[in-house]
Amino acid sequence: MLRLIKKRTNAFNFPSDQNNNFFEGPGIGSLIQNVGRLNILYFAIQDFPTLTEMYGNEWSENLEAQIRTGIESEGYEHLQHNEFHIFSFNGGEFFLLDPTECKAGLSLEELAYQFKVNIENLVKSDQISRTGNTITINSGHSSFHASQTNNKLWSGFLSAIGKARLEAQNNADISNMELSKEFCDIIAQSKVNSHYQPIVNLAEKKIHGWEALARGPQNSPFRSPLTLFDMAEKLGKLFQLERICREAAISSFGEINPHQKLFLNIHPRTIVDPNFSSGETKILLDRWGLRPENIVFEITERHSVKDFITFRKTLDHYRNQGYMVAIDDAGTGYSGLSSIAEIKPDYIKLDKSFVDNIETSRVNRAIVETFTDFAEKIGGKLIVEGIETQSQAVAMMDMGVHLGQGYFFAKPAKIKPKLSLEALNVKKTPDLKNDHNICGIPVKNLATPVDSVEINTPVPVIQDFFEQEQSLSSVTVVKNGAPCGLIMEYNLNKHLSGKFGVALYTNKPITSVMDDSPLLVDLETTVENVSTQAMARERNKAYDDIIITKNGKLFGVVSVRKLLDTLAHAQVEMAKGTNPLTGLPGNLGIEQEIERRMKASQQYSIIYADLDNFKVYNDTYGFKSGDKIILLISRIITWATARHGSDTDFIGHIGGDDFVQVISPDKAERICLAITRCFKRLVKTSYNAKDNTNGWMEGKGRDGTVSRFPLVSVSLAILDCTPEQSLFEIGEQAASLKKWAKSIEGNCWVRERRQL
Repeated sequence: MLRLIKKRTNAFNFPSDQNNNFFEGPGIGSLIQNVGRLNILYFAIQDFPTLTEMYGNEWSENLEAQIRTGIESEGYEHLQHNEFHIFSFNGGEFFLLDPTECKAGLSLEELAYQFKVNIENLVKSDQISRTGNTITINSGHSSFHASQTNNKLWSGFLSAIGKARLEAQNNADISNMELSKEFCDIIAQSKVNSHYQPIVNLAEKKIHGWEALARGPQNSPFRSPLTLFDMAEKLGKLFQLERICREAAISSFGEINPHQKLFLNIHPRTIVDPNFSSGETKILLDRWGLRPENIVFEITERHSVKDFITFRKTLDHYRNQGYMVAIDDAGTGYSGLSSIAEIKPDYIKLDKSFVDNIETSRVNRAIVETFTDFAEKIGGKLIVEGIETQSQAVAMMDMGVHLGQGYFFAKPAKIKPKLSLEALNVKKTPDLKNDHNICGIPVKNLATPVDSVEINTPVPVIQDFFEQEQSLSSVTVVKNGAPCGLIMEYNLNKHLSGKFGVALYTNKPITSVMDDSPLLVDLETTVENVSTQAMARERNKAYDDIIITKNGKLFGVVSVRKLLDTLAHAQVEMAKGTNPLTGLPGNLGIEQEIERRMKASQQYSIIYADLDNFKVYNDTYGFKSGDKIILLISRIITWATARHGSDTDFIGHIGGDDFVQVISPDKAERICLAITRCFKRLVKTSYNAKDNTNGWMEGKGRDGTVSRFPLVSVSLAILDCTPEQSLFEIGEQAASLKKWAKSIEGNCWVRERRQL
């Protein structure tokens, strides 16, 4: 049966007075009767009936909707008008009818191919997350000429439809397209350049490396790397294209720090190609001042590897020369976790589909956390792609993800971009607890004097150091008095314990076994800050000694054990009577403050603060996001009290989302007004884009029923008190007043005045 698909033109910015010519039902007959010709583009999802049987009707309906949207978008972009129509005879197939002369500068065959590549990419991420694989779209084309008599119009139209279908089934030879000639010209003249996108160390908020992304000529269909590589694979020119891309990426890269990386995308079939030579890449690196240690071969996991044993041996060969390996699109495509475990990549890249709804999706959070742990256990690092918002970045930092990439940090650019200011200032949830340090002790108080050796010292000399000084756990390597490396005893023993270890390192300098990027801190850095940096290090270095400097010169070292013992003792002392999340005084401190006011015969007001709809938010977004909201309200209360109150005002945290302020009666209402206004504005940043736009969220209530709930709000109850009131009386009156405040929807405050 003919199924006409109504275009959603209102999604695009076309003038409202244009004729959109929607057709439904028999309207298609009117279309073919009133046009001289129609250009027909045909798209069919390969193996659609089988896939529908495997994945279900919900999957197929979702995919069809995405493809319809993609065809519409491509139509508006390439045809430059809105007179086209889209319809379908059967599930999984689509026809675009264009009654105008094609102005895209491409043949119909090339236009259909361009649509196909872009639509496949549009649905790629969603399909990977749903099925673990991508889908293939077959494309065809034909033209319908309305020169027949009316009784033959329909049969002529069906004949044109059939021709388009047949071409899609036959997979037309693209080598004769004008597009293929343009592509060959790009290859012949190396018309490819590189854009770079930073990969960020989330713990340190520093650039770890850059991924090189190929770009074709401006205003060309091959500007997109998707079209570029799809054509290369079909024409058998993948190796030539990747070589040009590598040359462009390396030659334009510029200067970097010794430990930063350049990620080069490479097809798994290319790396085992006999023509692929690391020597060729090495010559390029030498010419542009880079080393193999700076290069990461990023291999897409979505392509099959026919000879896996040869592939793995080839990777080992390049690794032995210093190159590193990343697996892209982890968990999707052909290889799966078992193959990743065998390859043991230095980096695992997780597709952006796992980032979507990370704030509320427990499944996606579990997947990311599992991959983070998996990467560590095989000695690698996890890179999560597609981080586009601050909330996504915070979620990744909270889960301990090693590296991140996405528009939130920086968009790809021809000259290596710096991190955005927003990215530099982002903090994971635990970092938001206090702006001040819990432990203000400078690390210099813990420094242990240490002997140092010059950079050219032979390995056996260091071995003698450790044998003579049994208590020594590390030796610092210096150059002109400035520390440049660290030797941990356990790490040296690991190098020397092999079968030929001692003989291998006998005549080598200490640089061959030292850690050339140890943690260096200034002597005035606080113990808390140093411990945070120490625990953010790579897993295998987390308990190495920390080098302390003064004006860039060696001052001493401190062990992680000594650091954590000092910090734990300080935190225990400070935690007595304070809330562990906000650092505000708890119940004991609140009672002491009220008793102090009573003894001083002071009149005072108490403001009770409580959050509404907090439980459903906590259950949906997770406990760490819930903690973030509690920290937000505590900061707002602290800010409003400092701005509008007096120096003698008191703030306490009863627990959970309940807070208490003890203040002067004349300041209470102004403080409450500031709190409600500020919280209403800032709480929106704690929601994802969808919930924020809706102004409500969906979640389970206390009865287990899924409902819509308003955004979290704050209810404030002001209770004016006299010195004669007992704590019990205050508690009873406060409970009644809080109930009244919470009965009012939204951010609000109420006040009960007592006769003073």
